[in-house]
Amino acid sequence: MTLPLDFKQCSQVKYICYVICFGLVLTGHELFSEEKEAKTIEVKAESDSQRKNENFSKNPTSFQKEIILENSKNRYLSLPDVLEREAGIKIRQYGGLGSYSTLSIRGTNPNQTKVYWNGIPLNNSQGGEINLADLPFDNLEKIEIYKSSTPAGFSGSNIGGSINLISKTGTIKPSTRLTVQGGSFHTFKSTVSHTNSFKDGSYYLQVLGEKSDQDFSYFNNKGTLLFNTYDDSVDRRKNAQYEKSGFTGNVNYNIGKTAVTFLNDYLYRKQGLPGPGNRQTESVERKFSKLSTAVSTNTKEFLMDQMSLETKVFHNRSRDDLFDPKSEFTSGIPDARTDITQYGIQITPVFYLLKYHQILRFSFHNEQEFFNRLRKRSDHQTESKDPSKRRDYQSFQLQDEFRFFQNRLFIVPQIRFDRYKDRFGKDLTSVRNQFNDPLNDQFVVNKNFTNPSFGIKWIVFQKTNFDFGLMGNMSKEYRIPTFIELFGERGSIIGNTTLKPEMSRNSDIGVFFKSKVTADWKWDFEVAHFRKKIYDMILFLPNSQFTLRPENVDSAVINGFETNSTLTWNKGWKFNFQYTYQDAKNTSNSPSLNGKYLPLRPKNQISSQITYFKNWGEIGFEYLFIGANYRDRTNEYFGYLPARQIYNCFFTYIPFRDIENQKEFLVTFEIRNITNKQVEDLVGYPLPGRSIYLTGSYRF
Repeated sequence: MTLPLDFKQCSQVKYICYVICFGLVLTGHELFSEEKEAKTIEVKAESDSQRKNENFSKNPTSFQKEIILENSKNRYLSLPDVLEREAGIKIRQYGGLGSYSTLSIRGTNPNQTKVYWNGIPLNNSQGGEINLADLPFDNLEKIEIYKSSTPAGFSGSNIGGSINLISKTGTIKPSTRLTVQGGSFHTFKSTVSHTNSFKDGSYYLQVLGEKSDQDFSYFNNKGTLLFNTYDDSVDRRKNAQYEKSGFTGNVNYNIGKTAVTFLNDYLYRKQGLPGPGNRQTESVERKFSKLSTAVSTNTKEFLMDQMSLETKVFHNRSRDDLFDPKSEFTSGIPDARTDITQYGIQITPVFYLLKYHQILRFSFHNEQEFFNRLRKRSDHQTESKDPSKRRDYQSFQLQDEFRFFQNRLFIVPQIRFDRYKDRFGKDLTSVRNQFNDPLNDQFVVNKNFTNPSFGIKWIVFQKTNFDFGLMGNMSKEYRIPTFIELFGERGSIIGNTTLKPEMSRNSDIGVFFKSKVTADWKWDFEVAHFRKKIYDMILFLPNSQFTLRPENVDSAVINGFETNSTLTWNKGWKFNFQYTYQDAKNTSNSPSLNGKYLPLRPKNQISSQITYFKNWGEIGFEYLFIGANYRDRTNEYFGYLPARQIYNCFFTYIPFRDIENQKEFLVTFEIRNITNKQVEDLVGYPLPGRSIYLTGSYRF
């Protein structure tokens, strides 16, 4: 069913237009006094940026991708919007902007993927997966994607891969940027950032404010798909509104041969939780706040010329308040307050034994996480306190990188030893816990395992403007059980402290081609085949009429390949094409599951973009195809999700730009989901149809 666009939802666009016109008046003397000189448009090849990426140089054999976000800030984009365009990545959303969103890489589960912020782990131990809407985006400089094994110097093991969010720090020249954005569904966002340098250092500051009602129209089948179509209707999403604010303050400082970085990021979100489309809530609300702080150092020639030392100390603290005054989500004690605190230290010495064609990297990690929850009544007064949960994690990592034939052959063996110790205070309200262990006031679970990996990269041909080579990796990765799986959830999940970690044997192999074909043409191409064999997957099984219990009863095999190709003509055209094919099958012993497709894993996924750019701006068209998939493990017909195609377009106009003095004014108009497709990522949670956004940005 095609729904008409409600232009009343775009009232914020008028406000943005007024702001942009005001900006044009302020900068009018510069807009028309500048001479229209022809300038060469500089396009940097991705291969150049990767060579300069220090994290990528530590993992030379890994399939990895760097997303520079400078141009992404010219449009109204979010972290899920940027990531879903990449090959091998699947985003699952429970709605539009600001909704709960998860990330998975190469067909794995979201809780098998790790997310880092400047090398600092963000996943919590309660559920494992992370909500992308709770992460920073506007203050990021770039995103690093790692698809093979866990990168050197990063903590934890990940079956699915990982992403690393890199914050902006500072620039030599002072610069201030004011951005105002808005559009459909009463959406509005504004950011102000400033960067400057001082003696031996620099800093970056940003303030953010954002809100949206997300009251889009959607097709409501009332939960009676096929059986009864007479009650179907076109409804409007309610209680999906959100407000978001944030502050970032980062400082770089050089002390002799040591570079010191102070990172600080604060985020606050207030949002409604609308529930499924056929049973919307009216008053369920969530308030979330998160403070992340870190200090890192990088010392060259530490103690000796052939040694460097990197260190990190970090602290993450989040608070999540749930308000359910009408018990629309839960009954009994509906409200809750959850506090999660994470501490950690990382020490990474590196020895450059170039005489022996080696680089030795050692990495030591010590981390702690504390989980506390208060159960609250409908008036949000404390009723009881859940038992505290704690996880201690230590890790030692050794990587030996061999380089031969003038850095054209890389052989990288790596091994990591992980140790986990989980503690769970006794639930005094549980008769079962009192009966099973009446003398112990705490449950303790210890897990130790080893993660080996091996990678090889051979640059077959290498010239000034031409690289062609092969890469391959093998690794053994684990996912430690979460607190919910180990210790359960009162009233719904029975914990299982005997669970084994999920284990996967991963491998990938592929070729890469990077070339500056002529003075004007550049072509980057990469194709890879991947395979994951996952054992001891944890599945929640019915334990009684009202409770579930996790068990290691599942397994899966994921085979696929992915390709990424970017062709650039620096006189005005750029084309990007990304394709992923995956065959994700269940291999458990259960006859009803064996041979079935894993849920929410489309076989085919395509993302492409074509852009025409000049000094005055750019025009772009995007295409996204997500193949058919099933929403349930048994692949029932009623859980079938048909394939979908989404078309977007955007136009950016730059009436004024002074590159030398870092001054710029631009306006962007974009339309998403041009054909107004009404689709869902997850059962009962509709995604927005057609939407319009406008951006105005002034840098001075």
